[in-house]
Amino acid sequence: MADSAGWIDVAADLLALDDVGAARQCLTDQLLSDFGADGGARVVIAASTDTITLQTFPRDIAFDTQRWPYGQRTIIESHPLVAHYRSTRSLDPEVLLRPGESARSLPTPLVSLMHSVGVGLHQLVLPLRNDAQTGLEAYVLVRDDAFPHWAPLRASATLPLIRGLDRHLLLREAVPVQTGPTLEDIGLTPRERTIVAMLAESRTAESIGRSLGISARTVHKHLENVYRKLGVSDRVAALQLAYRRGLIVETPEVEPAPAARTTGAADPSADPGLTSILR
Repeated sequence: MADSAGWIDVAADLLALDDVGAARQCLTDQLLSDFGADGGARVVIAASTDTITLQTFPRDIAFDTQRWPYGQRTIIESHPLVAHYRSTRSLDPEVLLRPGESARSLPTPLVSLMHSVGVGLHQLVLPLRNDAQTGLEAYVLVRDDAFPHWAPLRASATLPLIRGLDRHLLLREAVPVQTGPTLEDIGLTPRERTIVAMLAESRTAESIGRSLGISARTVHKHLENVYRKLGVSDRVAALQLAYRRGLIVETPEVEPAPAARTTGAADPSADPGLTSILR
């Protein structure tokens, strides 16, 4: 029986993550865990060229690049499951070497290749897409001993969700990364950056001026320039936009330590508030 609760948790985490790489790792980690696999790969075999593209997990397999052209030919020509999927266009999970089957039943070139690249002969294929025009896309899981008898049944039960999550990741990966404008893009000067950081601490123009040794009038002039560059008209809008664009990073509030006993007067320019930094 499939680990339904585990897959629901993984789907929720994957859909919530902004980092596509981390989201894909959520999926591949669950595949390894749910089927007790040692490793795996997302495999694409292009129909038009017979080229094989691999995205391995949990880490890249150190293929001998000099042998890989031979390896591709060997897999295309001798792997029983490649032949099966190309001839049937099936989308059902299959295993290479069921419990009790011997590796002697496999073509010798394929066995030699798998040994040379450190890939187990016990393999579970979870087809994602399989058609004559584009070719075969699948997750292939490997382990040193046979997959349990329930593995194909569990794969069949979870495969619709796996396909959906994989399609979601492909769509996310196809979208160009949108990066917000940097400080240099916006054109804030070092003094303006400092003033925005102090502004985020809820400080007044007078307090900022005292800290910087300038007048409150000059602070207001700087703020007018900041508003213009950010395309806003007031303090609240400027701070909201700065936070949204990541120009200001809010730090967690820290419980204040007991005040030390001092003999001097308190600094009148000190203002409590949000501690921020400007990237």
